[in-house]
Amino acid sequence: MVCKLAWRNVRRSIRDYAIYFITLLFGVAVFYAFNSIESQQVLFDIQSQASAEQLKTTAGLLGLFSGVIACVLGFLVLYANRFLIRRRKQEFGIYLLLGMKPRMVSAIVLVETVLVGLIALVVGLLAGIALSQGLSFLTAGLFGVVMSDYQFVFSQSSFVSTIIYFGVIFAVVALFNTLSVSRVRLINLLKADSANEKTGVRNPIVCAIVFVVALAVLVFAYAKLDENNLLMLDDPAFLQATIAMMVGSLLLFWSLAGLVVALVSRSPQLYLRRLRPFTLRQVASRINTAFVSLWAVCMLLFFSITCFSCGMGLADVFSGQVEAAAPYDATMIANVWISPTGSTKDRPKDPLERRVQMEEDAPERLAQAEAANWDMAVPLQEAAPDLWAETVGSYGQVDVLSTPGFTFGDLTDQLNAVGDVSENVLRLLDGRGDELCQMVGVSQLNSVRALQGQDALELAEGQWALLNNMDALDELAQAFAKARPTLTIAGVQLAGSGEVVATQVETSSMLSAGMVLIVPDSVMQATLDAGYIPEACKLDIMFANNGKTAEENNQALQQILAAAQPADEGGFDSSSGHYGDEWAGRLWPVTSITSQEYMFAQSRGMKLMITYLALYIGFVFMVSTAAILAIQQLSNVADSTGRYRTLNRLGCDRRQMFHSLLAQTCLYFLAPLVLALCHSAYVISMLANTLFAVTGTPMLGPIASAGAFLLVIYGGYLLVTYFTSRSMVGGALREG
Repeated sequence: MVCKLAWRNVRRSIRDYAIYFITLLFGVAVFYAFNSIESQQVLFDIQSQASAEQLKTTAGLLGLFSGVIACVLGFLVLYANRFLIRRRKQEFGIYLLLGMKPRMVSAIVLVETVLVGLIALVVGLLAGIALSQGLSFLTAGLFGVVMSDYQFVFSQSSFVSTIIYFGVIFAVVALFNTLSVSRVRLINLLKADSANEKTGVRNPIVCAIVFVVALAVLVFAYAKLDENNLLMLDDPAFLQATIAMMVGSLLLFWSLAGLVVALVSRSPQLYLRRLRPFTLRQVASRINTAFVSLWAVCMLLFFSITCFSCGMGLADVFSGQVEAAAPYDATMIANVWISPTGSTKDRPKDPLERRVQMEEDAPERLAQAEAANWDMAVPLQEAAPDLWAETVGSYGQVDVLSTPGFTFGDLTDQLNAVGDVSENVLRLLDGRGDELCQMVGVSQLNSVRALQGQDALELAEGQWALLNNMDALDELAQAFAKARPTLTIAGVQLAGSGEVVATQVETSSMLSAGMVLIVPDSVMQATLDAGYIPEACKLDIMFANNGKTAEENNQALQQILAAAQPADEGGFDSSSGHYGDEWAGRLWPVTSITSQEYMFAQSRGMKLMITYLALYIGFVFMVSTAAILAIQQLSNVADSTGRYRTLNRLGCDRRQMFHSLLAQTCLYFLAPLVLALCHSAYVISMLANTLFAVTGTPMLGPIASAGAFLLVIYGGYLLVTYFTSRSMVGGALREG
């Protein structure tokens, strides 16, 4: 009988369970789909080990976040049940009044919870399996591979983890529901329908004072964010801004309803029209009693919108520049300018001191480098001449040296004298005043330009040009080149040519040549003769047309390195070997090697990881916040059906009541959304001017995607809530 009654109750209460059920369905489906990413690898052939590692890392990170997502969904389920059980307490009281024992009522609630949970779990898993098939195509697209032979994929591990997580959630919900019903007295159950939350409006003067305080706290939070620039998350300013933003938002919601009602009611022409007094009082009552949940919803919305927008932007950062940033098949780098501890923090500022340090700690490396005139190819060719000839088709090297006597502080002074550079651009040089600028020789630069098919740069003996391919520094570079100041480097006076060259000098994930001077070869040699050593040597390689794959050629390069500098050789090490192979990173000739294949795989992997995390977190948080608001609003409408009957008896037009209901729903949904959008707009604008400006990544696309995402999910829940509320009010009016 218990099961039969529970099934009957579920069918009769389907309208109450609709949003709750849909939300659970979404949660289960998304949870399964995003945890099945690693199983999708069987659909397409990932050629490189680097790509396989990136996919595995993405799956592992999504698995870690799934624990957080499960907690969020668990909170949502418990919160929704609180309102659903509250709505049906009078029904449970009638059961007790008719002689049913409390444990039987609790059993009915338990069976109902299990039924709804099982149905949501089954339907959600089916939807998740279907969604995961679509994600397979997205995964293949992000990795740039084609699925030649599609097959149905079922992830057993994701299936099991979904059942375990949601099984625990439903068990907690069942326990919560059972205890909630069993501990309430009969008189409270019977009077539950009339025991509505308080509807009073707070003192308007107090609300006005708190509102002003809230605005002041939020202004303080924004000022601290501007001070931090969102660049250092461990900065005390960031923590202060975070706390201030949360406190200010909470105070704003506490004071909002009373202040708005007080202001609007002072204008009879605005206030006393149609059902506005009723509408405002209804909304004010809900905000007054649920301001904490509205604050939590606002914070989650802010996090969801910012996460989605910036996540999509970051995905473009790690993928948009990779082709231009990795023009060479491989780049070998000798990080000469580094400390004995392997850190750049405690290295000496004076390059001449660094030479002394290298003479003391790694004299054999310095002697080897100077004997080869810092030409990295010399020891590599000598170590494995046949393999080198078979693997390397062409190469070029660029040595980066500190510019003697010319610092970024001097550069800033030159720009200030010009006066055509904005403050935002000059801020990019803050904190670098004592740092020496960098320079490269024109012949070496032309050697790597030739590898890319670029024309050689013509530079007169007494001139300098500028190397820059970073969008954020473009205005700075153009202004400095246009000023054409005369520079004295290594005792040689150089006039500015006015030319800015955009050439990537290494294989990397981002364009990385910023404000580097291009000088004649004689200046470079004079600097070396004066005792300076390079900061870094970069050997760019294009593979020979030998019929081998990129991965096979990369393995051949590592074999050459293992012959030139084996891991067990001993000596001055500066880093571990790349990919775990048996060669050691040295100050010279090679500290690290970066391949184009690895950069492409890393870029695709990072884009995959960030895109999925942004979608996963953004979707779950957006659904959670919208569902919380929907359930609260539906519960409020159910509690207020008697008021709508009274309005109907007083002759109020149903159209006006439905307009009032629409206004209530919109205001309740928009209150946390507007503040969340303000927070998100400020944070996103700051990131657009800092992180994304450096990489030249436009934010219009990610913002538009976030807007569409918000419109579909949040707007969809708003519409469903309104039409469900309208149906409830219409049914109450027909009954009354």
